Amino acid sequence: MSTHLSRRQFSKWAAIAGASAVVGFDPRNRSWVTVAQAQTHAFREIPKLDGELLLDEESRRAIATDQGNMFHRVPAAVLRPGSVQDIVAMVRYANQHKLKVAIRGNGHSRYGQTQAEAGVVLDLRSLNAVRVRTPRSADAQPGAFWSVVADATLPKGLTPRLFPGTCLKLITVGGTLNAGGIGLMTPHYGALVDNVTDLDVVTGDGRLVTCSPEHESELFEMVLAGQGQCGVIVRAGLPLMPAPTHVVHLELTYNDLDAYLADQLRLARDGRFDGQRGQMLRDQSGTWRFVIEVGKFFTPPDEPNIRALEADLRFASAAPLLRMTYRDYLFKLETRGGVPGPGRPCPIITMWIPASATRRYLDNVLSLSPEASGLTPFQGVEQFGCYPLNSRRFTRPLFKVPSEEQAFAIWLFRSVKPGDEAALSALLASNRELLAKMTAAGGKRYAPYSMVISPAEWQEHYGPQLWRRFSEAKRKYDPNHVLSPEPDIFGAAVRP
Repeated sequence: MSTHLSRRQFSKWAAIAGASAVVGFDPRNRSWVTVAQAQTHAFREIPKLDGELLLDEESRRAIATDQGNMFHRVPAAVLRPGSVQDIVAMVRYANQHKLKVAIRGNGHSRYGQTQAEAGVVLDLRSLNAVRVRTPRSADAQPGAFWSVVADATLPKGLTPRLFPGTCLKLITVGGTLNAGGIGLMTPHYGALVDNVTDLDVVTGDGRLVTCSPEHESELFEMVLAGQGQCGVIVRAGLPLMPAPTHVVHLELTYNDLDAYLADQLRLARDGRFDGQRGQMLRDQSGTWRFVIEVGKFFTPPDEPNIRALEADLRFASAAPLLRMTYRDYLFKLETRGGVPGPGRPCPIITMWIPASATRRYLDNVLSLSPEASGLTPFQGVEQFGCYPLNSRRFTRPLFKVPSEEQAFAIWLFRSVKPGDEAALSALLASNRELLAKMTAAGGKRYAPYSMVISPAEWQEHYGPQLWRRFSEAKRKYDPNHVLSPEPDIFGAAVRP
């Protein structure tokens, strides 16, 4: 029903919230209505909110970006929810008025996936609490950074099985679980989405549902790594275990690529280390070297046997052994991956390549000149990530990995100078070429760093059976196609 404010209502609203406060939405003109405009507009009154609905240009433009710095879609409004009920109310309101709703943590994606032009962006950083339920589980709200999860659990001698490999102070729980997430302990435990016990989700049609592998399992599986297509995660249950107190950290340098790849696979298979990753680095002379970074967890008086851990590995040299606390180890790689300057476009791509195809695939990257690679330097050295995955550890259907038992993650941290459109176009063309070769090799893309692709390409990525299942879930849980307009996974295929 259309609403006009009476003089008494107008005076009350203006006194409480000011003339610029939002009171409703005008469906005819597709615009929000402020208190100052309310006496002359017919509008649909907004639901009562515990948080803030922001219309000012500064707030809208500030959120119309991400760490890719390539897309800047300005929303009509930004909601900083003060409660889960705010999200329920706004999603229902969006359904009534055909508004698009984007879900945003800290904007760590690279290709505009958390934006909604002329829609509403849910800035979930205002919901950021973490609570340890029992020695075996914790609850985290979607806007909590993983550093907050560490702060809540480690003082109690507890830890999640898995943290993201970098940027604990920059990545939110909800954003990670929408995407998938991998970390230093991934060879043992799979992705972050494989380490969730239960969820509270606001579906695209505005229902608050608790789901788990045993209850509402279809929603559970279609939300984890689902890119926000079927629901908004508003609480995640994280399994906990006793935390070690210390870590021995080793950096093993290889000059021979074949030896590096073989040892990475060996370590992932036998599990002798707890944390594992790897980097490929090119110095200013153009020489590549390959570094395995591994960590062994322990709690004194127990001590790891370093000689036994290094047995049968074929590294050329080793950095001095580092002993540190478990917490320091989690935060050690906080800035790894290159730190682009402000506003620098970053067309990063991440791929999972079958182990049998990795050696040949890497030739496509290692042969690029420094100018063509666009790799963001870290401490003056070009570098990118390359380390193994045990594919059988990945159990969530929407987190696609190659069919082989082992694969390699390849992270290309690429960037260009602001305003250099020719260089950006060249990197984007290179990305498409590399992704095409990835597909030909039987690899899979990592959704948040996978370029803007068509619904047909998404269909190819998921495969026929999973595509049908995902499409049916979209129709069931978000029938009006309200949630997460970017990436445009389904196109017109499931729209009403």
